[in-house]
Amino acid sequence: MSVPARLRSLVRNLFSRDRVDRQLDEEIRHALDVLTEEKLASGLAPAEARRAAMMELGGPDLLKEQVRDARTGGRIAETMRDVRFGLRLLRRDVSFSAAALFTLALGIGATTAIFSVVSGLVLRPLPFADPARLVQVFGTSNFTRSDGVANLPRYREATTSFEQFAAVEVSASYLNGAEGAERVLTVRTDGDLFGLLGVPPLEGRTYHPSDGRNVAVISETFWRRQFQADPGAIGRTLLLDDRPLVIVGVMPARFQFPYGAASLLSGGGSQGRTDVWMPLAQSLGLRSRIGNVIGRLKPGVSRTAAEAEMVAIAKRLEADYPDTNIGRSITLAPLSEVVVAPAVRRVLFMLFGAVGLLLLLACANVANLSLVRTALRSREVAIRTALGASRRRLVRQFLTESLCLSLAGGALGLGLAWWGSRELLRAAAAEIPRAHEVGLDWRVFLFLFAVCAMTGALIGVAPAYFAGRRDVQPALQAATGRTTMSSGQRRLRNALVVAEVALAFVLAIGATLLVRELMRLRNTDLGMTTSNVITLHVGQRFVETKPEQLAAIEQRVSELSGVRAAGFSQLLPLQNWGWTGNSSTFFVKGSQPPTPFFPIHLRFVTPGYFQALQIGVERGRAFTADDTPDKPGVIMINGTLARRYFGDSDPVGLATNRGLIVGVVRDFRQINADQPSFPELYTPIAQNWSQVNELGMTLIVRTQGNPELAMGPIRAAVREVSPRHAIFSVKTMDQVVTDSLSTFTLFLTLIAAFAGLALVLALSGTYGVIAYVANSRLKEFAIRMTLGADRAQVTRLVVRQGVVLTGLGLAFGLVATFLAAPLLRGLPITVRPPDVMTAVPVALGIAIVATLACLIPALRASGVNPMRALRNE
Repeated sequence: MSVPARLRSLVRNLFSRDRVDRQLDEEIRHALDVLTEEKLASGLAPAEARRAAMMELGGPDLLKEQVRDARTGGRIAETMRDVRFGLRLLRRDVSFSAAALFTLALGIGATTAIFSVVSGLVLRPLPFADPARLVQVFGTSNFTRSDGVANLPRYREATTSFEQFAAVEVSASYLNGAEGAERVLTVRTDGDLFGLLGVPPLEGRTYHPSDGRNVAVISETFWRRQFQADPGAIGRTLLLDDRPLVIVGVMPARFQFPYGAASLLSGGGSQGRTDVWMPLAQSLGLRSRIGNVIGRLKPGVSRTAAEAEMVAIAKRLEADYPDTNIGRSITLAPLSEVVVAPAVRRVLFMLFGAVGLLLLLACANVANLSLVRTALRSREVAIRTALGASRRRLVRQFLTESLCLSLAGGALGLGLAWWGSRELLRAAAAEIPRAHEVGLDWRVFLFLFAVCAMTGALIGVAPAYFAGRRDVQPALQAATGRTTMSSGQRRLRNALVVAEVALAFVLAIGATLLVRELMRLRNTDLGMTTSNVITLHVGQRFVETKPEQLAAIEQRVSELSGVRAAGFSQLLPLQNWGWTGNSSTFFVKGSQPPTPFFPIHLRFVTPGYFQALQIGVERGRAFTADDTPDKPGVIMINGTLARRYFGDSDPVGLATNRGLIVGVVRDFRQINADQPSFPELYTPIAQNWSQVNELGMTLIVRTQGNPELAMGPIRAAVREVSPRHAIFSVKTMDQVVTDSLSTFTLFLTLIAAFAGLALVLALSGTYGVIAYVANSRLKEFAIRMTLGADRAQVTRLVVRQGVVLTGLGLAFGLVATFLAAPLLRGLPITVRPPDVMTAVPVALGIAIVATLACLIPALRASGVNPMRALRNE
């Protein structure tokens, strides 16, 4: 075969050749030399002979292209060989592979699980048409419930920045059935809500303002529960609160709007539940109250420009209608930021940061294992180098192996992420908006691939670097294959151990702080007695209910055997929702309210409420059955309001614009177990029946024994007085307290799990390093013992290094902990910063466990037979 033919054949079979790049270059140079000699023999000058040889091979450009293509194909083939070789090594070294894969699967899986939640809640756009143009309108304006009348019709007429508005009111209705009344969570709208959001129905159609007020759209879940998914339900009449509504459509289960609708109602159930959408019973007038307003901006209109226009309209309305619009303004916020509140985002990103520390710790652990493994493979690396492998070639081999390892760990971690995200959402569905939209989408898979690539680089770059720098001669001369790390490897190995301990310490301190705060909250005096108390929500359209019915239910339940007290409240303590007034609208007759103004929480209760929760009255008296609608109005205030408004004066007996103050009740925690009492004003339900709406009331019953055993008689007593009342959300008061801490408890559980995994990884990494050090120094220890050293001295030598590394890790971790302390302010409860009394016990615990981990290889090393060890060396 001629030289050109031989070279072209070589180029055509790039993917099947077994030569390295240097051999290919030598083949091309050899071909040029042979052809040049042939041209010289024919009488050409040397320069012309060289040029003619290159032209015969295809010219300089073609030759360069052939060489470049050959090298590219060679790299692909070599990469495939590297992958196969790396997989064989992982299969052969089972102990290393199992430990590394398990560690990486935990780190990558946990990180991916948390990222899937972040992606679903924060990164994924809202599932509406062009969601970037959707905003929520709120602020100190007539759009909000607490600010009074609504000017929505005037804004609709005046604005040029919005395509349309939709007003939304979350409420509840009652559906009467064979087994009694059932509560139905409803959303009443004004305007074309479905057209504004751009979501088509699953069945039928959506309603439009031109349809009138007696139509409804139901959810897919309600459709399946009430109508067994019968398409014939479209056109049927649904009787809610004795109001006939014609069903015109069914919305798919994925459509839940407004998000968190149920959480806006006391005892509403899961976060995303909505059963029925219906038009408001009456069109919004200029003095109508509404809860939320959603708007869609016109294309090309920025939120800033739209807000400026709305503020200008508000100022014009203030000038034209000063009696109802004084001091009112408008603010806009992207709907996506309203759905997932900043507090939720902060918690999510803190969790993501914590699990990121866990991933870094897993990478450090596997990198340390890889360093040890590289030292053990130094003879193999030396032989390959002696046979012609370049440094770049070795680096590529080690990086390929680490990428194979990280991808395999990522594959296992994907299963863990899928399971972990499902369990997390199952536990936190009621606390997380958009929980039903969280899943493994393309963002999650892209993130997983990026994490695997980053992890592979992190755990492979150090072994690859040191493998490329290994001296060939000493490794080849090693008789038994026992090798030691270079000084650079030892420094990096020790640094990784220090980093592992530091990261584990940071997470352990975080978990300890959270546990400390949870214990504090559980031991906090709430100001009420929650044991042996059962609560149940009782609902009906109270426009049809008489105050006497609630009084009759309270009296009938109080007479049951084993019941000590019973009373109603519109809201349970710690439910974080309620009516809020202002001190500017509360004053003693004949005087002006003091300034500055402050909020006052309004509570509507029956006389038995304070007895049921064993809340004491500090001054005056509690409500009685004689506080009826035909008697003068009376109120009670709590100690916080009495001190803040009246100072040291006794307010009992003072006549206010809201009624005569008859008593001061002891402070107790209504809003949050982590917060002290707010100013509160109590009014008898019988004297303020207009404030009791379709949300219903909560019956609170104190029993002598287990309250759950009394639920049957209590339910029967309620039905006996009023068969049409729906009973739902039955919980003990202890469960209510636990539920109020559920978000924090979930966060604590996750952080504690991450901290536990981090400690296991850090201690296993420390153990592995000390075991390797002990094994590599066996000859030294044998000589020391031969010269008279005892086992205790050898043990101290080994343990000392582990203790020093652990101490350095704890020192760095302590600094990092105090630097990260401000991040704790974003949690849903107050978390006190770390102090010495918290850090010292955690550090001592880690130090003790780490010392025990070092003691195992130390005892093994000190127990070796010196003569046998020297013979083996």
